[in-house]
Amino acid sequence: MLASLVFAVDQIKTNEAFILSSTAPISSATSTPFTVYIGDTLTGVTSPAVKSIYFIVSGVASSTTGDTLTINIDGVPATSKSFTLPTITLATPPNFEFIYNDTSNYINPSSSGAYTYTLNIIPAGATVYGLSVKMVESHRFAPPACADGASTNQKIKTTDSLVYSSSTPISATTAIPFNFYIGDNLAGVTDPLKSLYFTVSAVATSTAAFTVTIDINGDPATSQVFAFPAVASPPAPLDFIYKDPSNFINPTSAGSYSYVLNITPSSGLLLYIPGVKMTETHRYAPPSCGGMPILGDLISAVFDSTGSTDGGGYNSVMWTGTLGGPGTNEGKVRFQFAGADSPAGPWSYIGGATCAVGDWFDPGAPNVAVELIGTGANAAACRTAWNNKRYFRYKVEICSNDCTTAGTYTPTVNNVIVNWTP
Repeated sequence: MLASLVFAVDQIKTNEAFILSSTAPISSATSTPFTVYIGDTLTGVTSPAVKSIYFIVSGVASSTTGDTLTINIDGVPATSKSFTLPTITLATPPNFEFIYNDTSNYINPSSSGAYTYTLNIIPAGATVYGLSVKMVESHRFAPPACADGASTNQKIKTTDSLVYSSSTPISATTAIPFNFYIGDNLAGVTDPLKSLYFTVSAVATSTAAFTVTIDINGDPATSQVFAFPAVASPPAPLDFIYKDPSNFINPTSAGSYSYVLNITPSSGLLLYIPGVKMTETHRYAPPSCGGMPILGDLISAVFDSTGSTDGGGYNSVMWTGTLGGPGTNEGKVRFQFAGADSPAGPWSYIGGATCAVGDWFDPGAPNVAVELIGTGANAAACRTAWNNKRYFRYKVEICSNDCTTAGTYTPTVNNVIVNWTP
């Protein structure tokens, strides 16, 4: 049996995606469309396939007693949750972060594909600065027969990378070089980069309202200016998301790409212990699943057919087991045969209609006997090679496809049965 790359149990994976980042303060309802994409096979997976999906909401708030943030999906009442904010004045650290999870399981795909929704955030009384939302989704899936699936079944993955961390406060424009690497095959994938954002964290102190401007490579189209209130005493922790609105980073092929992220605090602002993390999610075409070896072969032990000087008459060979693939009909199993008067040989393996070294006996399927004879004038060659020979051996060749090119799956051979007459 050729080794197979089939996993026996369902697997689970987690992806992250950018949903929303606001540069301006928000005090009224905000709606943002988003897409959930699953490229894995969900067939046969115990429902629900999506085991966890939640949204991390963060920002800097100014609120009075009883102010709330209400969140829903597509305006569906069953998905709605209202989060009560504490009384937050701009003289106190106003940063917040919480998790929204729809307990009605409104997002519940049962098959692979792209699903579009709208996330609604509705402040009541509160004003939110630097509002950011990201989605974290985990689903269970049926793994493919090879590690990454067929190349036609596009997949999606998320990677996190450190972009910047400094023990020195930022008070002026800081240029941060970073590399972005994709090693997957993007050929044939439409808009492969599905989500790329930067999580910026720091502790800020400023005697007046301030801004943080971020761009990539100095390109004006990538620039975003985030507005915040004054946070003179005590300092305020910041955690917000920068997402380039122009999609400046948008590779369409695998490789390593270099960029510069520029962070510019407004005059008088100090950003202490600054850090930047990049989270990237892309869709890709897995490598070909035809990664099995073309073939593997095995030569049997030496068999004594009669225990006497008189040899046997060899009639047929058959195998039990299964061919490969979902329909168990892929690949090939075939044989050559050899006979000898001595257990030491010599052994000459021949087969097929020609009874030649380059030919094989091919039963075509398990549990089907193929006669150990050639055709026409070649029939005598088989009889001469092994009939009345006391000892015999066989060579079995297991092919993932047609024994010339590689295939996707492997047959499994459990037994080989040789029929002979003493």
